[in-house]
Amino acid sequence: MDVTAALEAENIIPDVLAPDTKVPCNLKVVFPSARLEKPGEMIDRDATKYKPTVFVDPDLTRRHDTRFGQVRHWLTTKAAISHSGEVIDSKNTTISSWVGPAPLPGHFMGGKPHPSRYTFILCQHRNEDPPAKFDVDSMRAHYEGLPGELGYPSQDMIDRWKFNTQQFMDRNDLEVVGATYMLVEGDLRSGMANMGLAAEAIANKAVGR
Repeated sequence: MDVTAALEAENIIPDVLAPDTKVPCNLKVVFPSARLEKPGEMIDRDATKYKPTVFVDPDLTRRHDTRFGQVRHWLTTKAAISHSGEVIDSKNTTISSWVGPAPLPGHFMGGKPHPSRYTFILCQHRNEDPPAKFDVDSMRAHYEGLPGELGYPSQDMIDRWKFNTQQFMDRNDLEVVGATYMLVEGDLRSGMANMGLAAEAIANKAVGR
């Protein structure tokens, strides 16, 4: 399978990863009640509620959303790979806990089907002597000049958007080992969940959290 070509076909490259990115391996993602076997499969939103090592949504309000940027749904570090190729996260460090997809339904986007792209990316350090910790400023790369932080303890959606995957990788000297993406269509429940996440984030910021 040519994973690079599959990601280029749906513009994951260059919307999320740099135009010259080569992806050597496919990632197979297993949810409790669904499996993502190859890039671009449609997964029912209800099957993605529970977490399945960066998971990024580039389509918050529209395809390739450049206003709000990418949304960091999940970020873990120090994952290990088993001899069978399974990603083991039992000893990892969770930077951003899992927030499942909540795409807006199609009729909010002009009445046409509008499945959102959700990407999974497995990275490794380019050299054998990685930095002791990652560059915290890279967590919100579009906010240059603001103090580097991981976001407030809530890690709400405002803390998670404006993420830039490629800048995060560049600043932390990472390269892609494997990647894939799924498509999730919005419905009424996911639209309500989306608005709930936005309301929660606005309320948190209103009280300084």
